[in-house]
Formats: sequence, C-alpha cells, structure tokens
Amino acid sequence: MSPAAVAIGAWAERVIAEREVSKARARQLRWVAGELALVRNHEEFPFRDATDAVDLLQPGPITAYLDLAARGELRRRAKAGDAHATNASMRIRADCLKILGEHGGILVDVPDRPGLPELRETVDGPSRSQLRDYLAKRAEHVGAPAARVRLFALIGVELDTGARVGELAALTLADLADDLSTVQVVRRPQARTVSEAVHETVKLSDGTRAALKAWLEVREALVQPLHGNAKALWVSVMPNHAGHLNVEGEAIRRPPGMPLMPRGMQRAYTRAVVEANMALAGSPGWLPLPVRFEQLRRAVTEQHRHDDDADAETTDE
Repeated sequence: MSPAAVAIGAWAERVIAEREVSKARARQLRWVAGELALVRNHEEFPFRDATDAVDLLQPGPITAYLDLAARGELRRRAKAGDAHATNASMRIRADCLKILGEHGGILVDVPDRPGLPELRETVDGPSRSQLRDYLAKRAEHVGAPAARVRLFALIGVELDTGARVGELAALTLADLADDLSTVQVVRRPQARTVSEAVHETVKLSDGTRAALKAWLEVREALVQPLHGNAKALWVSVMPNHAGHLNVEGEAIRRPPGMPLMPRGMQRAYTRAVVEANMALAGSPGWLPLPVRFEQLRRAVTEQHRHDDDADAETTDE
C-alpha cells in the first residue's frame, strides 16, 4: 500500500482486504481505525490537524491516542466502575496499530504494550483421556442426542489439532479428507500476535474419525431442510435466536443446521465439563476439569510441542 493521503477508515479497509485477516481481526482493525478518527475531535488530543492515516500513525499521535484510550476517554458508551481500558484491549490496539503501519511501510512501535496475563492451568493427559472416554460412552450408543454426538467429534478434533475455538468454528466439509484421515486447519493467531494465517493439514486419530463419521450422519439430517446450503462442519442442533426481531417485535429464531458460532461451541464444551466433573467426582485419578475451552487447547498444543521436541532429539541422535 502506498503511503498516500488516505483516511484512516479507508486505510483499514484496504488492509483488511489485502491481508485477508480473520473476521475477529477485521472487527478489531475497524474498531481501532474508528477510535483514531474519533480522537481527532478530543480536546486533549494535540494532533487534531492530522488529516490522514500516515499522520495518525506517527509516534506522537499514537502515544497521545493510546494514553486517551487507556484512560477510557474514547468510550462511546459509559462504563460502570473503573473506566480505564483493560490490558487485553490495549494489547489489541497495539497489535492493530502495528498491522496498519506495516501495510504502509510505517514502523509503529508501542514500547509499553501490556504483557500477557499468567496462563491458567491446563488439562493433564490422563484427564483428557478420561474426558474422551466419558464422552464416547455417552455418544456412541444408538439414538444418542445430536448434541452429544457433535461434542464427541468436536473434542476429538480439538485433541488432534489443538485448534482455537474460532479456527474450529471456521472448518467446513471441504476441509476434511474424503476418508476423514486428515483435516485442514487455518491457524489464525489473534490478539497475541500479528502473524499471518497458516494452512496446516493435521492427521486425525482413529477415534476422531469414527466420531466424525457418526456426527456427519447426524449433521446430514440437520441440514437437509436447508437444501444443502450449509457448508460448515459444525452446525447447531437446536433452534436459536438470530439476534434481531421481526416486525411484531418477536425474536427471530434460526432453524437447526445453521453454522455453530464460537460462543455456542464454548458453551457446549462448558456444559459437558460441568456434567463430567459432577459425574466423575471421586473416580480414581479424576481431577476436576477447568471449564474454559482455551485451557484444553493449550494442553493439547503443549503436548504436541513436547512430542515434536522429542522427535527432533531422536532424529539428532
């Protein structure tokens, strides 16, 4: 992108189109661009004559913008309690500023970017195996509820791939090999990094393949009324709210078979873990599982990293 005189909003849209960022990152970039446009009207912003993206992405305007943002001065809606921005939102601002600058050859340096919080405890190997076994017993019998069949397949894919919730939600039928031996995952690191997306083909275990086969049969029945338009691998099993109202003011409900969103995926996992913790309490070796999907994901990626390191050491020998 040539560093010509371009409004910050248009600049952000060009970055989104040319970089092919995830939907989440696109929302973040538009949010930051919106704040940069808004800050020019703030009485405490000393660079109100900054007229385009190049001007706004210089060290002085960026420092002033981040200071006002950190103090909560750019909120469009009032917030109860402490109005200061969270560390997480300030990290997102810093990362988005870097992305916006990179596309114009502008070095954006945020030396005070907040560090990452201490990561929560992950799920150990025996507990992951027990969770898989527990789900299998509840999903593999004839007539098992669709939600259980879906969750068993979902956890299987997660244990094999270590994908983020958003990456799992983005999977389509086309990402699966015809024999279900592999799945292609588009790794889209978000918030903590500005790395480009990476396409990775991951081998699936026999248990996951069996779980997926069962889920695809259930899925076919769910999407059939949609006349084959649903391409998402993971779809809803119950009607849910579409998020807006009809002309009578009543909530519009989406039918089953619609793409499963990351939030719905997290809720399904949390319900299963809460249920498993209650059912398996007191079982030999069982430790209560954390209810956040992210903790399971990090446990899987740590195990994969450990296995890769072991393979490398063996090769070196």
